[in-house]
Amino acid sequence: MKSIKVLVLLNEPWNDKITPNNNMTNWFTGMKNVEFVTISGSSILPSNNLCKDYFLIGENDIIKSWYSRKKAGRIYKLEKDNIDSEPQEIEISYNNDIKKKYACDFVRLVRDIIWKFGRIDTDLLKKFLSETNPEVIFSIRYGRIKMTRLEGLVQKLSNKPLVVYSGDDDYSLGQKSGDPFFWIRRYWQRHNLKKVIPLYKIFYSQSVKQMEEIEHDFHTKTKFLAKCGDFDENKIHKTVNNPIELVYGGKLYQGRYKTLGQIANSIKKINEEANSILMRLNIYTRDLITEEQNILLNDGESSIIHGPVTASQMKDILSKADINLHVESFDEKPRLATKFSFSTKIMDCMESGCAIMAVCWDKQAGYEYLKEHDAAICASNEEEIYNKLYEISKNPDIILLYAQKAYECGIKNHSRSDIQKQIYDDLLKVIEEYKN
Repeated sequence: MKSIKVLVLLNEPWNDKITPNNNMTNWFTGMKNVEFVTISGSSILPSNNLCKDYFLIGENDIIKSWYSRKKAGRIYKLEKDNIDSEPQEIEISYNNDIKKKYACDFVRLVRDIIWKFGRIDTDLLKKFLSETNPEVIFSIRYGRIKMTRLEGLVQKLSNKPLVVYSGDDDYSLGQKSGDPFFWIRRYWQRHNLKKVIPLYKIFYSQSVKQMEEIEHDFHTKTKFLAKCGDFDENKIHKTVNNPIELVYGGKLYQGRYKTLGQIANSIKKINEEANSILMRLNIYTRDLITEEQNILLNDGESSIIHGPVTASQMKDILSKADINLHVESFDEKPRLATKFSFSTKIMDCMESGCAIMAVCWDKQAGYEYLKEHDAAICASNEEEIYNKLYEISKNPDIILLYAQKAYECGIKNHSRSDIQKQIYDDLLKVIEEYKN
């Protein structure tokens, strides 16, 4: 097989301590005949075992470029010692949570303006591209002005083909907001995406609906790209805990905490009716917990919020649970914002050997996929949540049945070797076609 060099273009840091479920690590771990270099729109240092060479463009440096002579961007080489000396993931995540707490669309618009017109050190970027000499650009894109600017700039400077992946609805007007700054950003993003999307040789997505919209509006080639995993039949659970342990690991934003609240209320009702603790919801999150969330989700018996844990600890927790939860909001605004999302945590759940329960709007991409493949216990409203959990409490063997089904879906549709072969073949074809 021919070796190829891929430039990964990111909005965030490639740091497995902060974002252990990121797409790059999921797709590229163990990938043969592929070398990676990275351009990241973040000054947070990377931490992973797959890539050494980076060009980092931090937001603070972009801001400074407005009023100083120094342009944004620096070359960074990641060595093993750097990985071991990285700041603690939990501390960094808490700092990010504080920033998000005060974020609003006006602030986001200001950040968009800063990124659109801030000065990037293009000479240093050219040097980085010349020295690393990538053959194709793989952009893990988000609907932000930052990414459209970086995609256009890097493609122009490198003159290499551009392939992108998105799990966000970063184009359509099928959203809900009464904030005028939201709509200013939305139309600006649409305008910028229209300019850069002709550069895309492939638009990857895990949402068939998103692929249909992109093909209809832009006549751009789209392809389905699934997350991948390593599946071990020996991990499939053969017994059920008493009480039955449900686990959610992840963020509470986008209204997810409200859905978890509905699950917690159903579990509490089932336990009270039985006059016994039959089920328990365990929540592991790095988010700062509000008073409302604490009251809703942390009664100490039916539902417990635990402190933040490391990625390796979370993997162990998932493997010992009976049911792992995939959760999204039922509220209209976050429901529309996350309709194309396919969380990498779904793959973590499949790998863990236990059952999956998806609790979402029934048009959400992850929910639709799990429902279609019968790979999860699915509930799309509060009544269904209670009925499904009540049925499980009376017949725990349902958990073992869906643990088997989750494994079968994973091994059939998400084998690491199959997904990595697809990515390699696609990128190699794009490279060869671009040369010709």
